[in-house]
Amino acid sequence: MIELNLLPEELKKKRTRIELPEIPLVPIAVAFLGILLIVQFIVGGFIFLSRRQLGSLNKKWENLAPKKTALAKLKGQITVTGKKVEAIEGLIEKQLNWSCLLNELSNSLTANIWLTELSYDERGRGNTIRTLTLSGSAVGKGEETTAFIAHFIKSLKDNKKFFAQFDNIELVSIKKGRIAEQDIMNFILICSFKPQNKTKG
Repeated sequence: MIELNLLPEELKKKRTRIELPEIPLVPIAVAFLGILLIVQFIVGGFIFLSRRQLGSLNKKWENLAPKKTALAKLKGQITVTGKKVEAIEGLIEKQLNWSCLLNELSNSLTANIWLTELSYDERGRGNTIRTLTLSGSAVGKGEETTAFIAHFIKSLKDNKKFFAQFDNIELVSIKKGRIAEQDIMNFILICSFKPQNKTKG
């Protein structure tokens, strides 16, 4: 359908023309591309530095690995050696204790008494019961031998260095005997050690 406007020129509506500003597309594109390049450069730089740092750490780890193995081996050797030293020190300490103990036992021997046998025994686990058994003989006539044995027990208990290791000394056996036409009295004493955690060398 065709429309005709027959109104005079002065009555016709004048159309308003909208002019759009020109947008500089080229500079914007160049700026955007520049920003992208800068961002890419920065990200690339971070990636490069990170890879370089990772490579450096890997190299350090590779260098430390043999040292770590050597240190672990050395630590194991120190532990083993330490245990051996402790064991040796324990043996030496026990030997010194026994040496002192036997020396004091000898000092406690009284007249007409001699020892024929010594035996050491340990029983149980954890709370170990340790005993020293002394077998010996007393030479005398009649009741003298019993008195000699009693005097020997008293001498052991009065010896502080010897008796400090024990809780008690008990006469467990006494029998008459005869050697070379001489009356003797055979006896057995059991010396009960104090618990190890209370015993000092």
